[in-house]
Amino acid sequence: MEAVLMISDVSFVSEVPDLTAFEGLLLDYYSVVLRAFEAGGGPVLAPDDLVRSSIEHLDEMLPPDGRLALARGHAGQLLGCGAMRRIRKDAVEMKRMFVRPEVQGLGLGRRLFEMRVEEAKNMGCRAIYVDTAKGNRSMLSMYEKHGFQYIPRYPENGNPPEFEPYLVFMKYDL
Repeated sequence: MEAVLMISDVSFVSEVPDLTAFEGLLLDYYSVVLRAFEAGGGPVLAPDDLVRSSIEHLDEMLPPDGRLALARGHAGQLLGCGAMRRIRKDAVEMKRMFVRPEVQGLGLGRRLFEMRVEEAKNMGCRAIYVDTAKGNRSMLSMYEKHGFQYIPRYPENGNPPEFEPYLVFMKYDL
């Protein structure tokens, strides 16, 4: 079967239908992101701890104040995700964008990204904030391509202040 046929649905959800599968997707996400973070000089962190923290704060990624887009394959398997959390009345922060390696290069990442930009507009936001590891060239390229501007750390950023030297902060005005 061609990889293109593997993607059957990409949509925002109001709840996570299979928490175990979502935890597995997050574990894969953090395994990739932490490699870039550590390559940029960041401390070694445990992916399991970050998955647990994400699940503890799952409500921030779900309506009414957050959004979570899940991409599924024909067999129902999770292939990717992208979240947002409201950080101000008129602003959101994009978080947790990930596409499994077997479906990378098919436009799914771009689709998850663009869906969230449109949804931020629908939510009445005027700005989108992001952070990523300094070494995460693929995400930095995507943000740059879409017009995000480099900024200092924003006050609502959820990462510990001591991580600031290893992260890049950006903003996009809608």
